[in-house]
Amino acid sequence: MEETRRYEFEGLILEIPLRYDELSHMYIEEYPDFIENPVYTPEGCPVLFAGEDACPHAQPAEGDDCPDCGSCRFFRPAGPHTWFGVCGHEKKRRSHCPDMPT
Repeated sequence: MEETRRYEFEGLILEIPLRYDELSHMYIEEYPDFIENPVYTPEGCPVLFAGEDACPHAQPAEGDDCPDCGSCRFFRPAGPHTWFGVCGHEKKRRSHCPDMPT
């Protein structure tokens, strides 16, 4: 049976697969490609990896730079110490993106 870590956030439950890394002697989360296979909260907000390149709607949470989703003020982490979360920008919601699958 595959090891997973379960996250419950914003009305969504995600099981993230874990891979044992021999070098570090620990389990590492294997995040899916949220761009290729979109996941949305019940409110239509997309789930994204914090390291994705910032979109045109991005605004820095701190400072003057916003190179990725994790540094954007609209990004809400799925939990403490996680590398993925939810984009809360209104224009990224599923209802505003007709080309995105439902």
